[in-house]
Amino acid sequence: MPAPSKHSGWSRGEFARIARDVEQLTGIVFPANRIPSAESGMARAMSKLRIGDPVSLEIAVSRPGPARDALMAELTIGESYFFREPAQLRFLADELLPEWNEAWPSGKGVRIWSAGCAAGQEPYSIAMLLREKKWKRPHRIIGTDLSESRLVLARRAEYSKWSLRTMSADRIRQWFQPAGSGYNLDRTVAQDVEFAAMNLSAPFPDFVAPQDAIFCRNVLIYFDIATIVQMAERLLAALSPNGWLFLGASDPHIADLTPCEAVVLPGATAYRRCNEGVSGYGLRHAALTLIEPLDIPVDELANSDAYDDVVEGVYTVNSPSIEPWHSHSEKLEPDAIGTPAISSADVSVHEIRELANQGRLVEAGRVLAGSLEKYPANAELHLLESVLCAEADRWVDAERAARRALYLDRSLTLAHVALGDALARKGSTHMAQRSFENAAALITALESRGAPADPDGVPLARLLHIVRAHLSALEAGRLNHADRPRSAS
Repeated sequence: MPAPSKHSGWSRGEFARIARDVEQLTGIVFPANRIPSAESGMARAMSKLRIGDPVSLEIAVSRPGPARDALMAELTIGESYFFREPAQLRFLADELLPEWNEAWPSGKGVRIWSAGCAAGQEPYSIAMLLREKKWKRPHRIIGTDLSESRLVLARRAEYSKWSLRTMSADRIRQWFQPAGSGYNLDRTVAQDVEFAAMNLSAPFPDFVAPQDAIFCRNVLIYFDIATIVQMAERLLAALSPNGWLFLGASDPHIADLTPCEAVVLPGATAYRRCNEGVSGYGLRHAALTLIEPLDIPVDELANSDAYDDVVEGVYTVNSPSIEPWHSHSEKLEPDAIGTPAISSADVSVHEIRELANQGRLVEAGRVLAGSLEKYPANAELHLLESVLCAEADRWVDAERAARRALYLDRSLTLAHVALGDALARKGSTHMAQRSFENAAALITALESRGAPADPDGVPLARLLHIVRAHLSALEAGRLNHADRPRSAS
């Protein structure tokens, strides 16, 4: 099929045709907002391959081989780190492994699949957990990725300090050996994981089923709704009868797209196979996954060189007429709004995020309450209040908190998403759609200015996928919960 006229936003016809071929091969889509980043990725691939023009790149990637693999590595996010999204890993280690060990017959082993494993950080994290928990049964851990070059790195098991940034010093000493400026993973752990190249948009090979746990985190963000549905169905089908599917914080809630059960966990949501009759619980009852962990420990935040990066883009209000949103009725002093003292609120925001991601929601709520007393004009705090209320299924309170955040800062994209989510779960479909459309408009505006992420630090591509998934579900009439029973989970 010939390329559309003017290449539909692409600067070169070769880039447009390469993108079309990638979509046909992998299912990865390139909407208008992703065209600039895709072209940048193609340019990086040309540099690495020492190719001087797009025509030569198109020819080089037209067949399987190192050139195509280099291109795919540049078009998808391959950066990862050990023990990412720790709430899910804690649930595996502290709940599932003991349960399986007690309930399973003698000799039965565990099968765990890391889909989209990048350079192996995720499956190796799982292997470390099994050893730390003294798992005595057989186990098979598989890591798959589209990129052969990333799998080469995974098999080497050599990592920079940046990949180990969330690990404690004791854990690093236990499982890694220093090697120059980096670290080598203990070979006993490396031998616990098998790696294989795999295209998740194609039918799954037999070796992936049945799995007791599948981790496929922040992979679905690259696909359109139709492909997401297809992949979600295949992932669920690859589970054992009592298996668990863990997606990433940026991935859409698949319980709205295909029959499955969404189980709300401390700081995370997981999915399980179920019958048609109980599908659809996800969007009503699953937690809104807007809180994402920052990479700097709380006790290092104030003294870190990265502190300016953490607080960059924090919203302040410059009007002295703002009413504080708490039990007291006195107005803020004018000099308390938009002053340098607001940086203390940013430390509180970071602490609340950390506590929430550790599943310590009660403690996060206490810190939040005290912070709102001190900094009632901080929109980020009200956004976190909305998210925590959503975690507790308090959708009326979640709506109110999101509205307060937007009153303080209408440009806070995640607050529009939080408001839309709360309204949708209350059944206010039309108003929810408006909120998501407002979020989409803000994302488009940020993209037009060349911003890679919204002011809260969430990558625009991921955020847009969240918004689109909600809008698609609304348009399909999937949010009419009037005749749906409540989940027992």
